[in-house]
Amino acid sequence: MDNKAGKTPRSPSSHAATPPAATRPVPTDTSAAPTDTARNSATPRRPSLDPELLRRRLEPLGYVVEVVEQTGSTNTDLVERPHCPNATVRIAEEQISGRGRMGRVWTAPARAQLIVSVSLTCPEIPMERLGLFPLVAGLSITQGIIDATALPARLKWPNDVLVENRKLVGMLVEVPQLQPVPRVVIGFGVNYDLMPEELPVPHATSLALEYSHCDPIAADGELAAKEVPETTVVAKEVVAKETAMSPAASARQTDNALPSREEIAVRILTQLHEDVARFRAMGGAPMTFMSRYKHLSSTLGTAVKVLLPGDKELAGTAVDISDGGELVVIDEQGRRHSVAAGDVIHVRPRGGTAYSESSE
Repeated sequence: MDNKAGKTPRSPSSHAATPPAATRPVPTDTSAAPTDTARNSATPRRPSLDPELLRRRLEPLGYVVEVVEQTGSTNTDLVERPHCPNATVRIAEEQISGRGRMGRVWTAPARAQLIVSVSLTCPEIPMERLGLFPLVAGLSITQGIIDATALPARLKWPNDVLVENRKLVGMLVEVPQLQPVPRVVIGFGVNYDLMPEELPVPHATSLALEYSHCDPIAADGELAAKEVPETTVVAKEVVAKETAMSPAASARQTDNALPSREEIAVRILTQLHEDVARFRAMGGAPMTFMSRYKHLSSTLGTAVKVLLPGDKELAGTAVDISDGGELVVIDEQGRRHSVAAGDVIHVRPRGGTAYSESSE
């Protein structure tokens, strides 16, 4: 993967038959971080992934699972592979040439993240609809994180996953060229147990850090209050209520054990399987996921500043996401703008912080 960093709402009981992967306590001793000479050696703090467990859980969904110790970039591996089987999943303990959007460099200690790329062939989806995959995948990853951890994960347009405005997951979606059948490669990286001094950027976070100080979604299902323009108001309380009822939320109330990387991977890839199946069946129609995406958006209703190509800026309020995936912003003069790419900054209330990450 390169840095990275709908579905009808379902009953949480739909996961009840899934056997849980092992959990382990949240690490608190930052001195246990591996040195450069030990980056490729598993430690009690950062154990290796269990490939057989991943295959048992994911192969019934049609995934072809590969787990490697180290690679340059899982995305590049799959993009450059000719005749890549559909639903090939490549997971690396460490990647040494990771890149984010706009070519940003991305690295992390071995086994401190969940690094995944998935190759999907999409003969049912018109080429012009492939550009919606970043939103579909971002939604799947966010919901998978919520299902596994009960953390209040939200989407920053188009596909960054945040917890309280801190970046937890990044993504990069690529469309390989000159393919006989349309294909996309979805790469994502979940910051798993990175400690503060290991974070790639100041506004990042990790599951371990969030578990150490962040309460699970409230039992009454309440979300933080945020004004959302009437044109995009959706039943966010439904999402919060279902999350609060989930097994992960119940476990969080009594046990601070961090779900294993295997469990995080299974939850995300199961959700991706379901969302992509629906997206394919409807020929790439945005109606299959857009309402759920808006449910989980932290951008809608937020004052934003967009840094556009040509050193231009757009300030206003994010009010909608178009069927083509563009962010719709109303500026201070009341004019509507559709943004396809740019650096989007969430303008925080007084006393807060701003968060910026390229959407291109």
